Amino acid sequence: MTIDRNLIRSYFDELKIATHIDDDGDMVVIQSADEDFGHDVVIFVFVNNNRLSYAAGAREYRPEGDLLMLANRHNCRRNMPTAVVRDGNIRMECSFLLDEEVSKEYIVENCIKMVLGTIWRGFCDLEKEEA
Repeated sequence: MTIDRNLIRSYFDELKIATHIDDDGDMVVIQSADEDFGHDVVIFVFVNNNRLSYAAGAREYRPEGDLLMLANRHNCRRNMPTAVVRDGNIRMECSFLLDEEVSKEYIVENCIKMVLGTIWRGFCDLEKEEA
């Protein structure tokens, strides 16, 4: 099975997760601010050569403290997503190479639903001393 943007977008549609396509042709998911985290999280979804990748940032989020220390602490606590500092902002990123035969259920459960939840939790817990 070839993994492409249309296939992945159809899975998002089945999950009733709204996506739109940006000017570069990438899928975008927006997780709206709530009482747990007061900033919208914008998640870019890239599909290229059977690789499904995510890069997420939080709008207008300026964490207190040293960004590299926060990213390193996050990465020591969690395997996914990886926190990185890019252009003076914290980003959450992860990627899956799906070049072997995998089931739709695997992609939906492990490469979409779990990822979206861990990205959100990553931002929610980033500044907490214990998470």
